[in-house]
Amino acid sequence: MVIQEIKEGLMKDKGNKQDVTQSFNVAIEGIIETIRTERNMKFHAFCTILVLMISIFLGVSRMELIVLSISMSLVLAAELLNTAIESFVDLVSPEYNILAKRAKDVGAGAVFIAASNALIVGYLVFHKRIAGEFDNFFDLLKESYANVIIFIIIFIVVLVIAIKSIFKKGTPLRGGIPSGHSALGGALFMGIFFLTHDVRVFYLSLFLLILVLQSRVEGKIHTVLETVIGAAIGMGVTYLFLSLLKV
Repeated sequence: MVIQEIKEGLMKDKGNKQDVTQSFNVAIEGIIETIRTERNMKFHAFCTILVLMISIFLGVSRMELIVLSISMSLVLAAELLNTAIESFVDLVSPEYNILAKRAKDVGAGAVFIAASNALIVGYLVFHKRIAGEFDNFFDLLKESYANVIIFIIIFIVVLVIAIKSIFKKGTPLRGGIPSGHSALGGALFMGIFFLTHDVRVFYLSLFLLILVLQSRVEGKIHTVLETVIGAAIGMGVTYLFLSLLKV
């Protein structure tokens, strides 16, 4: 009789452990599913990882890291709850309903408050450190023309991919608006324009830019408008940075 009770107790404990394990699995699956399907959650998760990396790089204090962690956790938790509210509302009220709209708006408001708090905390923690790092960064850029051009090229690549994601046409590295190759060609043309005083070099670089644009159109990868917009972006961004840095 005693042995049977012990066996039953062991089986009950084993079942409880399995339930606890299953609870963790379900929770993790919920987080992964939200990141996979919700654009806002992807953005919040990316920002969280980025902030943690910056915190390590800048060497924030233990207390500052605790405050940042709490703030970021609140944002992620609020986004999870908001997603749960939206899913439940869509399930019980597929048609438009003023109460359903109110529930979704309130959930979004919670995320907004949490995100605003995280932004304020991030500013208070990082603003002096980042300001100092940016001063050093721009001093380094000004010391070398090559560093400036490399920075501009990286910036243009990111900008072109971002614009393409907005228009949702083509892929990040092929097709779509604007033309990435044309943007880089325009950036190099403007960089050469700032660097040289020889008119022959100017016309040669302009001819090479035209060849780049023509090759993208000839290959039926971009339209004339897409290549022109790309070149304009490349030249405009490069001119702006070189003028501001007074290289």
